[in-house]
Amino acid sequence: MIFAYIDPGSGSLIIQAVIAGLVAIPIFFRAQLTRGVHAVKRAMGRGSESSPPSD
Repeated sequence: MIFAYIDPGSGSLIIQAVIAGLVAIPIFFRAQLTRGVHAVKRAMGRGSESSPPSD
């Protein structure tokens, strides 16, 4: 017979890590998506860095 037991301290730590991971994943991918969009805009000549400065 196998008795599986997780004490409350470990259980709450596991739940906290899962929730933090679920919150961090969309934030990480949003930042990467923003970088990709800016890189594509610069490559196509539509970014603010590629426009000639006005005098």
